[in-house]
Amino acid sequence: MEKTQSNKKGVNLLDLPEGCLSHIISLTSPLYILRSSLVCKLFCSLAKSDLVWNHFLPSDFDQLFIQRSSFFPSKKHLVLYLCRSFILFEGDFKSISLDKWSGKKCYMLGARELSIYSGDNPTCWRWKSLSDSRFPEVAELLGVTHLQISGNISTKLLSPNTTYHAYFSFKLRSWSRGFEGCPVKVSVSMIDPRGAYISGGGSGVTRTFYLKPQESDTLRLNILDDEETFMNGRDSGDKWVKIDMGKFSNRADSNVAALEMTLTSTDLVFLKSGLIVHGIELLPLN
Repeated sequence: MEKTQSNKKGVNLLDLPEGCLSHIISLTSPLYILRSSLVCKLFCSLAKSDLVWNHFLPSDFDQLFIQRSSFFPSKKHLVLYLCRSFILFEGDFKSISLDKWSGKKCYMLGARELSIYSGDNPTCWRWKSLSDSRFPEVAELLGVTHLQISGNISTKLLSPNTTYHAYFSFKLRSWSRGFEGCPVKVSVSMIDPRGAYISGGGSGVTRTFYLKPQESDTLRLNILDDEETFMNGRDSGDKWVKIDMGKFSNRADSNVAALEMTLTSTDLVFLKSGLIVHGIELLPLN
Protein backbone atom coordinates (compact mmCIF):
# COMPACT_ATOMS: atom_id res chain seq x y z
CA MET A 1 0.00 0.00 0.00
CA GLU A 2 2.81 2.40 0.91
CA LYS A 3 4.56 1.55 -2.35
CA THR A 4 1.42 2.42 -4.33
CA GLN A 5 1.08 5.78 -2.59
CA SER A 6 4.75 6.53 -3.22
CA ASN A 7 4.37 5.86 -6.93
CA LYS A 8 1.44 8.25 -7.12
CA LYS A 9 3.60 11.07 -5.81
CA GLY A 10 5.71 10.94 -8.96
CA VAL A 11 9.15 12.48 -9.41
CA ASN A 12 10.03 16.04 -8.44
CA LEU A 13 11.28 17.87 -11.53
CA LEU A 14 14.06 19.48 -9.54
CA ASP A 15 15.37 16.04 -8.52
CA LEU A 16 16.37 15.27 -12.11
CA PRO A 17 20.06 15.53 -13.07
CA GLU A 18 21.09 19.01 -14.20
CA GLY A 19 22.03 17.72 -17.64
CA CYS A 20 18.51 16.35 -18.08
CA LEU A 21 16.94 19.61 -16.88
CA SER A 22 19.16 21.61 -19.23
CA HIS A 23 17.95 19.54 -22.15
CA ILE A 24 14.29 19.89 -21.10
CA ILE A 25 14.29 23.68 -20.83
CA SER A 26 16.32 24.02 -24.04
CA LEU A 27 13.31 22.49 -25.83
CA THR A 28 11.04 25.34 -24.71
CA SER A 29 11.69 28.94 -25.74
CA PRO A 30 13.98 31.84 -24.75
CA LEU A 31 11.01 33.59 -23.11
CA TYR A 32 10.15 30.53 -21.00
CA ILE A 33 13.78 30.08 -19.93
CA LEU A 34 13.99 33.69 -18.77
CA ARG A 35 10.71 33.43 -16.86
CA SER A 36 11.66 30.16 -15.18
CA SER A 37 15.02 31.63 -14.11
CA LEU A 38 13.13 34.25 -12.06
CA VAL A 39 11.27 31.74 -9.90
CA CYS A 40 13.86 29.04 -9.25
CA LYS A 41 17.54 29.29 -8.30
CA LEU A 42 18.35 26.04 -10.10
CA PHE A 43 16.74 27.25 -13.31
CA CYS A 44 18.55 30.56 -12.91
CA SER A 45 21.84 28.67 -12.80
CA LEU A 46 20.89 26.52 -15.81
CA ALA A 47 19.88 29.60 -17.78
CA LYS A 48 23.51 30.77 -17.68
CA SER A 49 24.77 27.65 -19.41
CA ASP A 50 25.73 27.72 -23.10
CA LEU A 51 24.39 24.16 -23.36
CA VAL A 52 20.85 25.49 -22.96
CA TRP A 53 21.16 28.32 -25.48
CA ASN A 54 23.07 26.34 -28.11
CA HIS A 55 19.81 24.58 -28.98
CA PHE A 56 18.46 27.77 -30.58
CA LEU A 57 21.46 28.21 -32.90
CA PRO A 58 22.39 26.34 -36.12
CA SER A 59 24.69 23.38 -35.51
CA ASP A 60 27.43 25.04 -37.59
CA PHE A 61 26.87 28.46 -36.05
CA ASP A 62 30.46 28.94 -34.87
CA GLN A 63 31.77 28.40 -38.40
CA LEU A 64 29.20 30.66 -40.07
CA PHE A 65 29.32 33.47 -37.56
CA ILE A 66 32.78 33.21 -36.01
CA GLN A 67 33.47 36.95 -36.37
CA ARG A 68 30.06 38.11 -35.12
CA SER A 69 29.74 35.69 -32.20
CA SER A 70 32.95 36.99 -30.63
CA PHE A 71 31.13 40.25 -29.82
CA PHE A 72 28.85 38.48 -27.33
CA PRO A 73 30.04 37.39 -23.86
CA SER A 74 27.84 34.25 -23.88
CA LYS A 75 25.45 32.26 -26.03
CA LYS A 76 22.61 33.60 -23.88
CA HIS A 77 23.41 37.19 -24.88
CA LEU A 78 23.70 36.09 -28.51
CA VAL A 79 20.32 34.32 -28.55
CA LEU A 80 18.53 37.21 -26.86
CA TYR A 81 20.08 39.59 -29.37
CA LEU A 82 18.80 37.45 -32.25
CA CYS A 83 15.32 37.52 -30.71
CA ARG A 84 15.18 41.30 -31.18
CA SER A 85 17.48 41.83 -34.15
CA PHE A 86 19.44 39.90 -36.80
CA ILE A 87 22.97 39.00 -37.86
CA LEU A 88 24.23 39.06 -41.46
CA PHE A 89 26.38 36.20 -42.74
CA GLU A 90 27.85 34.66 -45.91
CA GLY A 91 29.07 37.90 -47.43
CA ASP A 92 26.27 39.84 -45.74
CA PHE A 93 23.87 38.39 -48.34
CA LYS A 94 21.83 36.42 -45.76
CA SER A 95 20.47 37.17 -42.31
CA ILE A 96 19.42 35.06 -39.34
CA SER A 97 17.20 35.97 -36.40
CA LEU A 98 15.02 34.10 -33.91
CA ASP A 99 11.30 34.27 -33.30
CA LYS A 100 11.00 35.94 -29.90
CA TRP A 101 8.10 33.73 -28.80
CA SER A 102 9.23 30.30 -29.95
CA GLY A 103 12.99 30.76 -30.46
CA LYS A 104 12.73 29.16 -33.91
CA LYS A 105 15.08 30.27 -36.67
CA CYS A 106 14.14 32.97 -39.17
CA TYR A 107 16.15 33.59 -42.33
CA MET A 108 16.19 36.18 -45.08
CA LEU A 109 17.95 35.92 -48.43
CA GLY A 110 19.01 39.34 -49.66
CA ALA A 111 18.70 40.39 -53.28
CA ARG A 112 22.37 39.52 -53.93
CA GLU A 113 21.67 35.96 -52.76
CA LEU A 114 18.82 35.55 -55.27
CA SER A 115 18.99 34.47 -58.88
CA ILE A 116 17.57 37.42 -60.85
CA TYR A 117 17.10 37.12 -64.60
CA SER A 118 19.38 39.71 -66.29
CA GLY A 119 20.45 40.84 -62.81
CA ASP A 120 24.02 41.44 -64.03
CA ASN A 121 22.86 43.62 -66.92
CA PRO A 122 23.23 47.30 -65.88
CA THR A 123 20.63 48.38 -68.43
CA CYS A 124 18.05 46.10 -66.78
CA TRP A 125 18.88 46.28 -63.06
CA ARG A 126 20.67 48.74 -60.80
CA TRP A 127 22.28 47.68 -57.51
CA LYS A 128 22.10 50.33 -54.80
CA SER A 129 22.11 50.89 -51.04
CA LEU A 130 19.01 51.90 -49.09
CA SER A 131 19.01 53.05 -45.48
CA ASP A 132 15.94 50.98 -44.58
CA SER A 133 17.41 47.69 -45.85
CA ARG A 134 19.26 45.27 -43.62
CA PHE A 135 21.50 44.33 -46.56
CA PRO A 136 24.30 46.37 -48.16
CA GLU A 137 22.51 46.34 -51.52
CA VAL A 138 19.06 45.94 -53.05
CA ALA A 139 18.13 45.45 -56.71
CA GLU A 140 16.15 48.13 -58.57
CA LEU A 141 14.46 47.15 -61.82
CA LEU A 142 15.18 49.57 -64.67
CA GLY A 143 13.41 47.69 -67.42
CA VAL A 144 12.68 44.09 -68.48
CA THR A 145 9.80 42.30 -70.15
CA HIS A 146 10.56 38.94 -68.52
CA LEU A 147 10.72 39.07 -64.72
CA GLN A 148 12.07 35.99 -62.94
CA ILE A 149 13.50 35.85 -59.41
CA SER A 150 14.34 32.75 -57.37
CA GLY A 151 16.12 31.78 -54.17
CA ASN A 152 17.23 28.52 -52.55
CA ILE A 153 17.84 27.52 -48.95
CA SER A 154 18.88 24.26 -47.32
CA THR A 155 16.26 22.78 -45.00
CA LYS A 156 19.06 21.91 -42.56
CA LEU A 157 19.17 25.59 -41.60
CA LEU A 158 15.48 25.66 -40.66
CA SER A 159 14.04 24.59 -37.32
CA PRO A 160 12.80 20.96 -37.45
CA ASN A 161 9.11 20.04 -37.21
CA THR A 162 8.14 23.60 -38.05
CA THR A 163 5.92 25.10 -40.74
CA TYR A 164 7.53 28.01 -42.57
CA HIS A 165 6.06 30.70 -44.80
CA ALA A 166 8.20 32.32 -47.51
CA TYR A 167 7.65 36.03 -48.17
CA PHE A 168 8.83 38.13 -51.09
CA SER A 169 9.86 41.56 -49.75
CA PHE A 170 9.75 44.51 -52.13
CA LYS A 171 8.61 48.05 -52.79
CA LEU A 172 7.59 49.96 -55.92
CA ARG A 173 8.81 53.35 -57.07
CA SER A 174 6.21 56.01 -57.82
CA TRP A 175 7.29 55.83 -61.47
CA SER A 176 6.98 52.04 -61.70
CA ARG A 177 5.24 50.61 -64.73
CA GLY A 178 4.10 47.27 -66.15
CA PHE A 179 2.57 45.91 -62.94
CA GLU A 180 -0.89 47.50 -62.99
CA GLY A 181 -2.69 44.86 -65.00
CA CYS A 182 -0.04 42.15 -65.05
CA PRO A 183 0.12 39.90 -62.00
CA VAL A 184 3.07 37.75 -60.98
CA LYS A 185 3.15 34.08 -60.06
CA VAL A 186 4.91 32.82 -56.92
CA SER A 187 5.62 29.31 -55.67
CA VAL A 188 7.66 27.28 -53.20
CA SER A 189 9.11 24.01 -54.54
CA MET A 190 10.76 21.15 -52.64
CA ILE A 191 14.02 19.57 -53.82
CA ASP A 192 15.34 16.15 -52.78
CA PRO A 193 19.01 15.32 -51.93
CA ARG A 194 19.68 14.42 -55.60
CA GLY A 195 18.57 17.84 -56.78
CA ALA A 196 15.26 16.64 -58.28
CA TYR A 197 11.98 18.46 -57.71
CA ILE A 198 9.49 16.72 -55.45
CA SER A 199 5.85 16.63 -56.52
CA GLY A 200 2.86 16.70 -54.20
CA GLY A 201 2.55 18.02 -50.66
CA GLY A 202 1.98 21.56 -51.89
CA SER A 203 5.32 21.69 -53.71
CA GLY A 204 5.28 24.01 -56.69
CA VAL A 205 1.72 25.22 -56.11
CA THR A 206 1.38 28.57 -57.87
CA ARG A 207 -0.22 31.65 -56.35
CA THR A 208 -1.01 34.81 -58.27
CA PHE A 209 -0.58 38.39 -57.01
CA TYR A 210 -0.83 41.95 -58.26
CA LEU A 211 2.18 43.90 -57.01
CA LYS A 212 0.58 47.25 -57.81
CA PRO A 213 -2.96 48.43 -56.97
CA GLN A 214 -5.19 49.13 -59.91
CA GLU A 215 -7.74 51.63 -58.62
CA SER A 216 -8.17 52.17 -54.88
CA ASP A 217 -5.73 53.44 -52.27
CA THR A 218 -5.50 49.97 -50.81
CA LEU A 219 -2.83 47.56 -51.96
CA ARG A 220 -4.61 44.26 -52.55
CA LEU A 221 -1.98 41.70 -53.32
CA ASN A 222 -3.55 38.27 -53.26
CA ILE A 223 -6.36 38.06 -55.82
CA LEU A 224 -7.01 34.37 -56.45
CA ASP A 225 -6.43 32.34 -53.29
CA ASP A 226 -9.05 31.64 -50.64
CA GLU A 227 -6.41 32.06 -47.96
CA GLU A 228 -5.71 35.29 -46.09
CA THR A 229 -5.43 38.29 -48.39
CA PHE A 230 -2.66 40.76 -47.61
CA MET A 231 -3.92 44.32 -47.25
CA ASN A 232 -1.40 47.11 -46.86
CA GLY A 233 -2.00 50.86 -46.87
CA ARG A 234 -0.21 52.56 -49.72
CA ASP A 235 2.99 54.15 -48.51
CA SER A 236 4.49 55.74 -51.66
CA GLY A 237 7.33 53.22 -51.50
CA ASP A 238 8.47 54.16 -47.99
CA LYS A 239 8.06 50.66 -46.53
CA TRP A 240 8.74 47.11 -47.59
CA VAL A 241 5.72 45.11 -48.65
CA LYS A 242 5.60 41.32 -48.27
CA ILE A 243 3.59 38.76 -50.18
CA ASP A 244 3.18 35.14 -49.11
CA MET A 245 4.89 32.88 -51.64
CA GLY A 246 3.78 29.64 -50.00
CA LYS A 247 4.48 27.43 -47.01
CA PHE A 248 6.53 24.35 -46.18
CA SER A 249 6.42 21.90 -43.27
CA ASN A 250 10.00 21.06 -42.28
CA ARG A 251 9.50 17.60 -40.79
CA ALA A 252 12.49 15.92 -39.19
CA ASP A 253 11.90 12.71 -41.21
CA SER A 254 11.40 14.53 -44.51
CA ASN A 255 13.32 13.76 -47.70
CA VAL A 256 13.40 17.46 -48.63
CA ALA A 257 16.95 18.82 -48.84
CA ALA A 258 16.24 22.35 -50.08
CA LEU A 259 13.51 24.83 -50.94
CA GLU A 260 13.26 26.92 -54.07
CA MET A 261 11.13 30.09 -53.95
CA THR A 262 10.25 31.57 -57.33
CA LEU A 263 8.54 34.72 -58.64
CA THR A 264 7.82 35.11 -62.37
CA SER A 265 5.84 37.52 -64.51
CA THR A 266 2.73 36.24 -66.27
CA ASP A 267 3.47 38.04 -69.55
CA LEU A 268 6.48 38.65 -71.78
CA VAL A 269 5.16 41.73 -73.58
CA PHE A 270 4.86 44.69 -71.21
CA LEU A 271 8.01 46.49 -70.08
CA LYS A 272 8.32 46.44 -66.30
CA SER A 273 10.30 48.87 -64.15
CA GLY A 274 10.44 50.48 -60.73
CA LEU A 275 10.46 47.28 -58.65
CA ILE A 276 12.94 47.24 -55.75
CA VAL A 277 13.82 43.74 -54.55
CA HIS A 278 14.73 43.45 -50.88
CA GLY A 279 14.81 39.66 -50.61
CA ILE A 280 12.92 36.52 -49.60
CA GLU A 281 12.19 35.90 -45.93
CA LEU A 282 11.36 32.59 -44.25
CA LEU A 283 9.40 32.86 -41.02
CA PRO A 284 8.14 30.06 -38.72
CA LEU A 285 4.40 29.69 -38.38
CA ASN A 286 4.40 27.47 -35.29
